Amino acid sequence: MSRAGLEGVDTLLLEVGPGLTRIALRRDGSLIELIIEAAGHESRIGWTLLGRVIEVSHGLDAAFVDTGEAEPGFLPARAARLLKPDMPAGTPIARLVSEGEAILVQQVKDESAGKGPALSADIALHSDHLVLTPRLPGVAVSRSIPGKAERSRLRRAALDAALALDLPRQEGIVVRTSAAGLDAATIQSELEVLAGRWRAIQAKAAQAKPPALIDRPPGALELLLPHLPAGADILCADLAGHTSVTRWCEKHRPGLLPNIVRYRGHDPLFAREGVEEEIAAALERIVPLPGGGALAIDPTEALVAIDVNGAERDPREAVFAAVPEVARQLRLRQLSGLILVDFPRLDRRDDRDKLLEALRTALAGDRVATQLLGFTRGGLVEIIRPRDRDTLAHQLAALRAS
Repeated sequence: MSRAGLEGVDTLLLEVGPGLTRIALRRDGSLIELIIEAAGHESRIGWTLLGRVIEVSHGLDAAFVDTGEAEPGFLPARAARLLKPDMPAGTPIARLVSEGEAILVQQVKDESAGKGPALSADIALHSDHLVLTPRLPGVAVSRSIPGKAERSRLRRAALDAALALDLPRQEGIVVRTSAAGLDAATIQSELEVLAGRWRAIQAKAAQAKPPALIDRPPGALELLLPHLPAGADILCADLAGHTSVTRWCEKHRPGLLPNIVRYRGHDPLFAREGVEEEIAAALERIVPLPGGGALAIDPTEALVAIDVNGAERDPREAVFAAVPEVARQLRLRQLSGLILVDFPRLDRRDDRDKLLEALRTALAGDRVATQLLGFTRGGLVEIIRPRDRDTLAHQLAALRAS
């Protein structure tokens, strides 16, 4: 998770049980995200897999790959090109892979609604500040890092680290936004760890038989803690969670140690803090708004429709009261794809502009890069939120069914 996705988070609640971990993120007393890791139901995004090609489809210009899931993975030609980097862009899939071939790929989307997972040969290994792209050469620095001089310094540091570690020329580096101000020694240290991880992946893949899991990224907690705001409280419901967080912080962020609290109350932590109630509310169609009015949220196969009902409130007041709740519900419910929001009508152009600006600001705090496209010709606000995991409702239903 990026630092941007955790801005303003003031409390992390952790519950670790047999085969199930739940992490609740709160901002200003409200639940903004629930992360669930359940054995057998975890997201496989970022997993590096040794798969076997079971079908090459000329019509789809894609291959179907057995990765060990119920449905075969989907590997389009454009995502397979780095298997043979000397081939030009646009090379058809039949020249990149063949049926029965074992290939090393990374999962980029989970299986959903009867569709198999999406795969890519563009493997990316992440650390706190860097990304190693072992099949894509070059050094790229995030444009979100302010200052041309700082970006140039980081690029030079990454190049020097690659040279010092004798990184092969075909391997590349991405310097993430979080690296702003980072010293060269830390960059080299992180790159050394990533390079070692890639060598281990190669060695394991050489000995494995497909389908096989070769490497998986750190769990959700390890991805969250590096970017958690320094003042955030960490409430642990059990000894297992408290021990895990404490050990990680002792090694990586000792400044967080005073914030870690082992909960010892009689009632379960999530119930005591009102999280269970907020989870239940996130499954309801109607979301009451503070001061009056409500949101009606209707996910469909094609899109998500959200109606803002201002009740008896002034339309302008209702609109701006609804903006932060719309953004919160999108993230909390893990809604994705095309989202259309029907706000009360605003007659003045400057009010409509202010609405879009307020919504853009609210969406900027999301974990994923959500696009605000503006007003449709029919007066609806159009949003695109990328999908990176199942909806909260689907995740909870899967847990109940297991």
